Amino acid sequence: MIQLTNKELSDDTKAHLNQIQKGIDSEADFALQAEKAQKAWKSKGNADGKQAFEEVKSTLKEMCVSTEVCNYCEQNEAMDIEHIAPKSFFPNHAFVWENYLLACKSCNTGYKLDHCYVLDQNGLSHKSKRGIEPTHKTHCFINPREEDPNYFLIFNSLTSKYILNHKLTQSEKEKAKSTLEILKLNERPALVEARKSAAKYFYRTIKELTEILNAKDLAELKAILNPYDKIMDKKLSLLETKEELKVIFKKEIQIHQHPSVWYAIKKVDSKTDDKWKALFDQVPEALHW
Repeated sequence: MIQLTNKELSDDTKAHLNQIQKGIDSEADFALQAEKAQKAWKSKGNADGKQAFEEVKSTLKEMCVSTEVCNYCEQNEAMDIEHIAPKSFFPNHAFVWENYLLACKSCNTGYKLDHCYVLDQNGLSHKSKRGIEPTHKTHCFINPREEDPNYFLIFNSLTSKYILNHKLTQSEKEKAKSTLEILKLNERPALVEARKSAAKYFYRTIKELTEILNAKDLAELKAILNPYDKIMDKKLSLLETKEELKVIFKKEIQIHQHPSVWYAIKKVDSKTDDKWKALFDQVPEALHW
């Protein structure tokens, strides 16, 4: 998980969301609010709300960590508008724009679903039960719209799993642990293996780029490229070709799945692994990609 870059909705769409939320908030108690939130969500795509939620989803797509990739697992296609704070526990956030992101069906309905922890005043977490108003009002889950998940969770390249930042406060630890527990980010074999593959992809990509930048002529450079790189057709000079390839490689890395792996490589492996150190010495600008 990485922090998302927030975008704004149009005034009309924000007004539409606010109007529905006001109707929910006007109910007398939690049970009525939760019921109304569920009903309103099911009918959100009707004639009145179709255009608004088309904008909501298209804007959330622009905010994804990679091209329409789940913002939780960073692996699967993001299909669902997900409530970070579940609407069944926090109906007062059901139609709040800042409470949305895109997630895959597996993360949204297979894992997160209605699992919810809240924090008490001492920073301890408590599991909430559906249908019962949470005993505390602070949602115990990392919010990528407002927080940097990489502050809470550090990717370990040796295990391809996440570990908790040792600097976390008690409440921050609880938030990190509940996020891992709910999403099972360390327990889903497909995700662990995919993160391993991503780390290898990033290494091979930067290694190939260094070979390209060290090529002495166009013939040597052409021999390095794979059959899908058609840049040689542009008849550029050696220097121009290298610069354009650098732009291409940068974009490919930035849109690749599992950006949290790349983040950890830049922040940790670039300082602790000799092979990565050597590569970044040759392409230091990649530390800012």
